[in-house]
Amino acid sequence: MTPRRLAVKALIHQEQAGYANLVLDAELKKCDPPLNARDAAFAARIFYTTLERLPLLDSILGRYTKKPVAKLDAPVRAVLRSGLAQAKYMQVPMSAAVNESVRLTKALGKSSAAGMVNAVLRKAVVTDVHEDEFSDPLQRLGTYYCLSPAVAQLLYRQYGEESFVMAAAFYQRPATAIRVNTLRTTDEELTDLLHTEGHSVQPGPWPHALLVEFNGSPAASRAFAKGLFHVQGLASQFAALCVGAQPGQKVADLCAAPGGKSLTLAECMQNRGQLISGEYVGSRVPLLRKAFARCGVTCAEAVQNDAAQPRTDWGKFDRVLCDVPCSGLGVIAKKPDIRYKDLDGIENLLREQQKILQNGADLLAENGRLVYSTCTVNRDENEEQVKAFLKNNPRFHVAAPQLQLPGMQQGEYGTLFLPHKTATDGFFAAILETESTQ
Repeated sequence: MTPRRLAVKALIHQEQAGYANLVLDAELKKCDPPLNARDAAFAARIFYTTLERLPLLDSILGRYTKKPVAKLDAPVRAVLRSGLAQAKYMQVPMSAAVNESVRLTKALGKSSAAGMVNAVLRKAVVTDVHEDEFSDPLQRLGTYYCLSPAVAQLLYRQYGEESFVMAAAFYQRPATAIRVNTLRTTDEELTDLLHTEGHSVQPGPWPHALLVEFNGSPAASRAFAKGLFHVQGLASQFAALCVGAQPGQKVADLCAAPGGKSLTLAECMQNRGQLISGEYVGSRVPLLRKAFARCGVTCAEAVQNDAAQPRTDWGKFDRVLCDVPCSGLGVIAKKPDIRYKDLDGIENLLREQQKILQNGADLLAENGRLVYSTCTVNRDENEEQVKAFLKNNPRFHVAAPQLQLPGMQQGEYGTLFLPHKTATDGFFAAILETESTQ
């Protein structure tokens, strides 16, 4: 199995159903013998680059195919898309991209289409497409920046001209940020250890945050196996740190999986006190427990719980984090599937967020602190939710964060991270308090 063939198989599979990461993992696991690390990484790059550029690739290819790209045989369509993606967006030489695509077409039993693949790709590869060719803003966001009509409409309605800069930033993966496990090591010790493993490390914007260029997968690091760090984006770290968890406190993380914020909370608590980490999906609860065990966290309890339902048996908490389910429009760079969301059911999601936030407030002890956060840039899920909450809970107010990151926007209802301004995921966090927290 070659990397290109695996990528094409994954693209065909992806058209049928499934999350991109799960589709790719499934195809990689089918390989016998398995691809080596370098080939697997190349296959992944082809797959994800093709997926995140689909509308633009189809727009270019469609100029040279006799029938619409969507009407072509699935294997031929996948070969054309991936071949063009390699040549235009992965710095693969045109001759290699075209010749290997023709060879792959034949290997997939589509020899009759090999000539067409060759001719179309040779023309498409040298076709330059410029943003200003799309005068209509929604067409520009949809075709040039590869967003679904629903996502394009939402971003343009809320951000106007700034939506184009934001959409361009969705092609830039944020630097890999990690959180130092202060229960087991120090920033300096971990930096030295990661250097000896061949990774490049820079200090982050605040203590215990490091920016790392990993030589391979972070999970393959010996330091990871020892539980010396966990991978967590800077914006996600910011939300967890806004909670201000202290040793000995009772803290709730109502939507905890995959666990990064809970680990940061436990470390802030110095592993002293009580942390309840709730997760709606039962199959994810063991993943939380595994993360706690790897990092030596004993103050946390992972439990299955529906945060949208009130809990009267847990008592009151000094700190509550509501990192609610959301549309994910801030993490498009990491999850290209989100580009093509139709946003159906967004009203149901908004209601669920409201319920979780209110339940979090109801669990809060007097003079406690509640943090509401999302990984989206949708104002309806962010500022508008906090605005509505404050109207219904006038005893609360929004407190200013102590942490700062260049480019973040502090507004009346919380802090907004926009990818093109902060070079992080798109994120939102609001600190809600009833009195000045001691």
